[in-house]
Amino acid sequence: MDRLKKLVAALERSDLSSPERYGTACQPSQLNKQSSRKSSDKSISSVNRVSSNSSSSFDDETRMKKRAIFGSGQQINIPDSELELLQRKLELARLPANLDKAQWAENNDVTLGKVKELVDFWRTGYDWRDEEAKLNRLPQYTATVKVKGFEELDLHFLHSPSTSTTTAVPLLFIHGWPGSFAEVTKILPILNQAGFDVVAPSLPGYGFSQCPDKPGFKNKHDAEALHQLMLKLGYNRLYPEHVKAVHINHVNLVTMPKPEFDKEPHYTDFEKRSIALHNYFSNFEFAYYRIQGEKPRTLGFALHDSPVGMLAWMMDKLFTWSDNYPWTATELITWTLLHYFPGPTTPLHMYRENDASPRQEFPYESTPTGVSAFAGEMEMVPRSWAEGTANIVFWQEHEKGGHFAAWENPEALAGDMVKFFRSIGA
Repeated sequence: MDRLKKLVAALERSDLSSPERYGTACQPSQLNKQSSRKSSDKSISSVNRVSSNSSSSFDDETRMKKRAIFGSGQQINIPDSELELLQRKLELARLPANLDKAQWAENNDVTLGKVKELVDFWRTGYDWRDEEAKLNRLPQYTATVKVKGFEELDLHFLHSPSTSTTTAVPLLFIHGWPGSFAEVTKILPILNQAGFDVVAPSLPGYGFSQCPDKPGFKNKHDAEALHQLMLKLGYNRLYPEHVKAVHINHVNLVTMPKPEFDKEPHYTDFEKRSIALHNYFSNFEFAYYRIQGEKPRTLGFALHDSPVGMLAWMMDKLFTWSDNYPWTATELITWTLLHYFPGPTTPLHMYRENDASPRQEFPYESTPTGVSAFAGEMEMVPRSWAEGTANIVFWQEHEKGGHFAAWENPEALAGDMVKFFRSIGA
């Protein structure tokens, strides 16, 4: 387990169970094999967040072995029967008729009028097959990994080699809830062109990755599963402890609590806004965490059966956690369906398995850590707080962007990642 300590710490620090995470095992009919694609060469680790490893290039023999392990690629293929059932459910959707003039509801723009508008578009203007075809242009695979104490798990992942070098650095991009592997889409060409081979898995139980049946599967087990995946990909000549650097864009009080200062630090205006936003989120926007942690299966029945219910739950998070990003109807529905089709219940299981209460002790993380702080991120702490638990060597603030930085402001996030990893010699 010593070899996993760095990656475990990186994953726990990124707090996968906080705003972003997990879904049910993919039905075999939902993921089909596609044509062969060349795999990549090296390794870093990204936690949407990011961290870093390095290894030697694949030779032809290694590529052949890898192809034997992973097959010839995968494609998402939702059965027509599922699409037909979805259409019927949308046609029969029962929306509350007594909220037209209600002024007491939450301030998140998930209004009756907005939901009606989206459902109408979903029924008549949205085409899943078009979105599915876009996703299938991404190089996707599946691999079987073994996590000690649990059954073997089939993991779905994107693996996109660098387009600019044959000695690329591997980068592991890790999503959370309510995102998916597809969050990497906008930054993928930037990272590939900059010399990174990108691996973006669906976390265990999330989207098209299998969910463990046994209880007790925590963040450290996610870390071990991803570690096994990287080894299977051939990234076995890595830096000490297997992770060279970590980059994150979500830092909260659970993973980086406020240190006990002898004298209160001076806070910049940006940091004061971050503290205020964090306090607001903790006091007024944390109910989702409680219900998903305490009643994931019960809530899951409602989300699994009702596409409109799943859409509303997703809208609340995407609207509230982003920084006035202009979500299109198609984006909202596609993000929803990447949970709804595979099954939205098992992502919630991660909240139950990982306690949100502040830790009494958190070991100092010596791995070089970079942070991109976005003004609209609802859980961001001041640099002086983060430095109490991690070796912060890069810190960049941005006035535009929120929780879904890879989607909202991809150029800024990718630019930070490239600059940071190059600065530490990755």
